[in-house]
Formats: sequence, structure tokens, C-alpha cells
Amino acid sequence: MIFEGNAKFQAIGAFTQGPGKAGNGFYNREMVTSRDFTVSILKIFRPGLALDGMAGTGIRGIRIALESGWEVVLNDNNPVNFNLIKDNVKLNGLNSLVWNLDFNAAVAEKFWDYIDIDPYGTPVGFVENSLAHLKNHGILGVTMTDTSVLEGKFLQKGYLRYGGFGLRGIYSKEVSTRIFAAYLIKIAASLELGSRVLLTIRDKHYIRVFLQVQRGVNRALKSLENVKNFTLEGKTIGPLYLGPLYDNEVLDRIDIENLSSRSKKLFENMKNEDLMLFFYTNSINNHEVSINEIIERIKERGYRAGRTNFFEKGIKTDAPNDLYYSILQEADSNKFI
Repeated sequence: MIFEGNAKFQAIGAFTQGPGKAGNGFYNREMVTSRDFTVSILKIFRPGLALDGMAGTGIRGIRIALESGWEVVLNDNNPVNFNLIKDNVKLNGLNSLVWNLDFNAAVAEKFWDYIDIDPYGTPVGFVENSLAHLKNHGILGVTMTDTSVLEGKFLQKGYLRYGGFGLRGIYSKEVSTRIFAAYLIKIAASLELGSRVLLTIRDKHYIRVFLQVQRGVNRALKSLENVKNFTLEGKTIGPLYLGPLYDNEVLDRIDIENLSSRSKKLFENMKNEDLMLFFYTNSINNHEVSINEIIERIKERGYRAGRTNFFEKGIKTDAPNDLYYSILQEADSNKFI
């Protein structure tokens, strides 16, 4: 028996690190942050009809129903998972429908207020159909775990899958997140849907984006205004989504009390991510300066600053470029490390 959030459930295979291996009753403990924020976002919106289309053990859909009050249909095309989900739904006292259909067939059954895509690997092949079956103002929550194609050795594959060239190095995680967001916005726009990015997660081995859509050609065109190529470190990358990665209203309304400790840590940094595009590092003259000290000195000068989830040694701030580097020089002179 496994406990997560308000749910209790059974799994056949459980993994505590990395993506694990897909199989019957697959449960990944590292994805608790993904599920935490799914529940937290849906609690903000009026309850509607949700599809957990690749439900596995059913944990995400069960938590949505228990903690967010939404009506949830749980689906998995694996017959073993189908039976496990039915048992877990009963175990939690729910009457949720459980289907044993191909994902795209399940999506096509109804129009949904929320659709969750959480595949093992790439979500390409599921996104367009899901967006086409969202109600007006509906929300898509989608995960990709094939991050290496945007960050590592397989950048050409990333271009083929997501329509953008990524970058290796310290900026790779933010670049890949913005390429993935751009990909979703472009697919939505092709369906004449405008997009509002509610929240993004780049953690461990995965990227997750929550996108709310609204019908209209003009809204779709407006969304594309933030999708552009970008030159970084002398290389042209993208197209990237260059707009806000977090909706401030959503961040302000998230109830952090019920988040896991990992989710709380990520949440604190989310407040900093849109202070600037990419980030500064804490290195100067071949040594590292205390990040906390830099942040404190920036705040003393009346600016905002904090850590980023995209790089452990990165700092985001709304302070001017010259001020940041003057603080680094000051730090180097005073040798606070």
C-alpha cells in the first residue's frame, strides 16, 4: 500500500529515481511534484470533467478527484492497469469511470475541461488530438521525459519532434522548457486556439507544462507573438516561448500547505523565474561566490532576486546587468565565498 496526498493505492512496480521502466502498475515516486501541481492548479479552477488518459495505477486521477473535486475519467490501454485502477478507485471510495481504451480513442469520446498527458517518453502523437477535444478555456497538462533530445546528444531529434533546436550547457534546461512550451503553443495555434501558460516544471528527468486555451484566430495569432528564435552563446536556437512561464494569479492562489517538501522547494523558485530571461551565475575569476550573499546584496539595493530551478548555481533578478556584475566584483574583492 502506497500513500500520496490524500490517496492510498496499490502499485506493481515502483521507482524512486529517474524515469524508471514502463510496465504493469507503473508508479514513479519522483513524479510526485508533477501530481502535486496538477492537483493544486485544478483546485483553483471551477471543477469540471477531467481525463487522466494514461492513468497507470490511477494515482493522478484519484488525487484530482479526492483533492480538487473534479469529475475524473481514468483510462489506460493496458488491461492489467485497467483492473488495478478499478481496485484503487474503489479503495479510495470513488465512483469514477475507468476505461480501457487507446489514449486517442478515449480523448475523442468527449470534450473535456482538463486532459492529462503523462506518457513514458514523448507526448508527440497525443497533443494535437487532446487540444482539439478541450472545451473553450480548457486546460492541458502534458509531460515529456525525452529531455535529451533538447538538451543532450540528440538535438536533431529534438528539432524533428518539437520543431526547435535546443542547446547543451548550463542554459539547456531553460531552453528545452521554452522550446517545449513553444511547441504546444504552435500546435494550439494551428487549431485556432490561443494559449495561456499557467505553470511549467523542469525537474529531475522531465518537463511539464500546464496550458489553458481559448478559441479564436486573433488569440492564436497573439500567442505566437511570444514564439521566436533567440541567439544565445553565439548560437541561434529555438523557436522558444519567450513569454512568462508562470501565471502570477495561479502562483498567488496555489495552496502550498499540502505540497510535498520537494514541491515546496520548486515553488519558491518559481516566483523568480520570470524576473529575467535565462539567468546569471555566481562565478567570477574562476571561483564561486555565495549565492545567498549575492541575493541579499541585490535585495538591499531594492531589487528582487532568487534562485532558479533551471540551474543550481543560477540567480534570477530584475536588477540591471551592470549592477549585478558590480555586486559580483564587490563580492570578489571582499572574498565572501
